[in-house]
Amino acid sequence: MKIKPAVRTEKEIDQCVAGIAGTWVKRRNARVKLVTWSNDIVDADIEIQRFQIRKLKVNGAKEGDLRCHYAEITKLELMKHDSN
Repeated sequence: MKIKPAVRTEKEIDQCVAGIAGTWVKRRNARVKLVTWSNDIVDADIEIQRFQIRKLKVNGAKEGDLRCHYAEITKLELMKHDSN
């Protein structure tokens, strides 16, 4: 079973981990890898949004114009998983 890196919910991660045969250590390691992959992708998306904000500020955009980017960053931060 090949699992590709993607942004996943807790439920999707649980389903992927439940499908792995073997010891609890193997499942725990798979869970850690899936959470790390998901968080890395979210972090990359957050950095893209922050870059957009910096670029727009340099061009003279007002804070009200940046509201959608700030909202996107907040949405992405809520998608991140705990590292436990």
